[in-house]
Amino acid sequence: MNSEPRIYFHVGLGKTGSTFLQDRFFPRLINIDYLPRNRFHRVQLFIANHPSSTILVSREFDQQLEVEARKFAESFPEARPIIVLRRPDSYIASQYRRAVKNGFRGNFKDFFDLDQDKGHFKQSDLKYDGQITTLSQLFLQPVTVLFYEDMKADLNGYLETWLRLLSARIDWPKVNLKTKHSSYTDRQLLFLQRIAAFIDLRKRPRQAFNPISFLTRIMRASLRYSLLFLGKFIRPNQQLISSKDLQRVEEAYRPMWTALRNQYDNKA
Repeated sequence: MNSEPRIYFHVGLGKTGSTFLQDRFFPRLINIDYLPRNRFHRVQLFIANHPSSTILVSREFDQQLEVEARKFAESFPEARPIIVLRRPDSYIASQYRRAVKNGFRGNFKDFFDLDQDKGHFKQSDLKYDGQITTLSQLFLQPVTVLFYEDMKADLNGYLETWLRLLSARIDWPKVNLKTKHSSYTDRQLLFLQRIAAFIDLRKRPRQAFNPISFLTRIMRASLRYSLLFLGKFIRPNQQLISSKDLQRVEEAYRPMWTALRNQYDNKA
């Protein structure tokens, strides 16, 4: 009898390569029934309809990780949780850049406050050891921890780790390994942010279809991308995030990060 869990639950943090895995890698797996992220709301029915299969469920939770993982564990406590971590300073910087791209108006401290913890992201959102403990308490299977930095250093090796973990195969010629477009520059994001101070460009959560809301969403997105394009020609006079702020984040979380790397390196 195979003692390995049948359900694998990838609780993807944002900005850790989740989209690449969900769009390009997971759908190509052989002998794995993969539930696309846009069908997560049908997870109960999907699993019920695949009683004899090896199932992979992947969803990006970020700040909702504990709440959503708890909901999933109530129905499927035997699932094996998998989490991918990214060095805290790099992670929060990438999250802030995405927020600015989506119309966030505040500065870095408004987004992440290392002093009084009044930012949009809380200090606990970067305490990965606590997240691992939570997953360990919710699920019967041990937590598998992987690292985004390993993906960046050796993509093929990182994907092979996933194949071993899932006991799966893949048709490599069908997998698109090309990197996505480069990130937006500071000058582009700063220009967008200056305009966003006067015009509400914030990206709204998806809701039930409404023609007016849909058109407004399209108009905001078009304006954001137009401003990002124009921002390429603006001469920057500052950094989006100061190197000093990022250094403080790195130093604050260094002991935790070092301990996690030592504990989980090369373990899948």
